[in-house]
Amino acid sequence: MDIGWLIEHGPCKKFTAGMNIACPGGPDPASRAMYILLAGRVDVLKKSAAGGTQVIASLLKGDVFGGREYFAGADDCTYVAGIDSAVYVITEESFNDLSWSRPEILFDILKAAYMPMRKMSAADRGAQQEKAAAAPAATAASAAPAEKETATAPPAAGKDLPQDTKEAPAAEKSEEKVDIRKKAQAAVRANSGAAAVGSLYPEGHKHYPNVTRPEYAKLIFPKEYNCPFCKKTFKDYRVFRSKLYESQAMRFDLRKYFTDFQTEWYDILTCRSCFFSTFHNYFTDPKPMQKAKINETLAHARSEILLDFDSERNIDFVFTTHYLAIICAEGYPSMGKQIRAKLWGNLSWLYEDVEDEEMAIFAAGKAAEAYEQVYTESRLTPVQEQITCLSIAGMQHRAGIDNNLKKFIFTAKTLMAGDKTYAKLAEDFMYELKLEE
Repeated sequence: MDIGWLIEHGPCKKFTAGMNIACPGGPDPASRAMYILLAGRVDVLKKSAAGGTQVIASLLKGDVFGGREYFAGADDCTYVAGIDSAVYVITEESFNDLSWSRPEILFDILKAAYMPMRKMSAADRGAQQEKAAAAPAATAASAAPAEKETATAPPAAGKDLPQDTKEAPAAEKSEEKVDIRKKAQAAVRANSGAAAVGSLYPEGHKHYPNVTRPEYAKLIFPKEYNCPFCKKTFKDYRVFRSKLYESQAMRFDLRKYFTDFQTEWYDILTCRSCFFSTFHNYFTDPKPMQKAKINETLAHARSEILLDFDSERNIDFVFTTHYLAIICAEGYPSMGKQIRAKLWGNLSWLYEDVEDEEMAIFAAGKAAEAYEQVYTESRLTPVQEQITCLSIAGMQHRAGIDNNLKKFIFTAKTLMAGDKTYAKLAEDFMYELKLEE
């Protein structure tokens, strides 16, 4: 079973040692829940003949439980977190999501749900409990892909590279790239200013003529895609991620810089026929969507804008596809919040690149607001919570907002079962804020 995928996409929930894990069944599908254990240990208790309870099984990573309750309404077992644990929650909604996007995982779940529970001798149980206690519940959670984004961010640079090729370029080369970026920004300032026309764009958005990145062509390759909205096939590009090298450390708002490339230019796929747009992973691993919600809006966008898919890609094309993706995010009932947050974050960075400070601040404020919605309304793993908190704080800082900014940084720094990389980034961010004060 692909535990990493489950951790990344959720919904997940944490239970501290000793907590009961309810497995509601019954005739109402909306109230039923079963689980996959992602980390930790869950003990299965059953009433004994003497009237008390006894542990009849101990469940470990990858075990499915609550299936009898979910499907048959049984209620003869109690589930208790033996140590701090994390679970993937299977509800009617997530069950349907899996049937759409990862049917092979759903098949494994259904198989496991009807398998007999692992019986353990007292000696075996003691050994397993010692082993599980020595490895905190964070183990699986901290192994989640670092760029979740909330569902929707690119994999870390160098992820697919051999170990000896992951190192960043020398400092002098990085400084040279920064100079090139500054020159490009100066050229943009000289040529930008015409206001964009159309309801797709927010007030203040402009056109930025002649801003292209021909050097990016060596790091992309053509690929055929099937649109999840209109079902038509079209050609676009995919990034050679294994060839990306980070040119400087990840920034406090989680932006990454790569040598001769910025991923935001190719993050979004747009169907040539219907203009449906979203991040790559939602094209290749589509989620259920409510098409009626966006059909009319997309039709209006097609009548209002002209996209040139065959010419050299420019920054106006990139901005337009991002705003189309914001429209399309409304069609995702469960992942729309995460998609919008990431899109507004990308837009803030893109406006920064063309030195449109006013729009960069505007987009950062929208991103901070969207990430706060993700934080308050979504079930997050510890690593996802760290990433979301840093994104909120980073975008608030960019927008000049202080809505509990330090609280979010502190949470990212101190979160138990989090990832050390993000904890260190939060610590550095906190130090930078103190220097500014």
